[in-house]
Amino acid sequence: MTASLAPKYAVIDNFLAAPLHADLLAFALARPGRFKPTGVQQAGANLIQPKMRQSLRCADQLGPHAPAFSALIHARLGELCAAAGIVPFAVAETELELAAHGDGGFYKVHYDTFTHQGRADGKSDRTLSAVYYFFRQPKGFSGGDLQLHRFGGGLAARIEPCDNRLISFASIAPHEVLPIACPSGKFEDYRFSVNCWLHRPRNQ
Repeated sequence: MTASLAPKYAVIDNFLAAPLHADLLAFALARPGRFKPTGVQQAGANLIQPKMRQSLRCADQLGPHAPAFSALIHARLGELCAAAGIVPFAVAETELELAAHGDGGFYKVHYDTFTHQGRADGKSDRTLSAVYYFFRQPKGFSGGDLQLHRFGGGLAARIEPCDNRLISFASIAPHEVLPIACPSGKFEDYRFSVNCWLHRPRNQ
């Protein structure tokens, strides 16, 4: 394998200012009953596949914090695109997902872009992916690293999910979430994340 087959990525620490970071964590911790099992997009449907993915997704998403989070991502779009090796683009859609990983959580190797039937009805495509990590201190879990894989196979990078850290990469890059151990099993000790996907319009 050559270095050119390894996906590029950005790592930004202290992504959110302290007040927004604290508010987002409080928002997540106050909603344990609003988190439900996440699915996997397949053939245009969102299917629960526990052998592929085990995590939870908040039905309220980011609530009142969504506009501020989106604005920060958009403000750094040029920087994030450059780091990921993507030509800057006009954003047609911004998807945000508030997720939680508890004991045993994981997500096997996958792509964020939709293909075949799952892509048929859309007018834009996921182009840039970003994952923001946050959790209570002291840290109550271990694992959950993000692994990026080379196009064609092989490990490219393994990145620790540090608190208040954002990682971004091209949505076509193969990646996975390694298993998490959360000995207490308590919701407040879970690893939380905001999954963000920025879409490029197909006519661009």
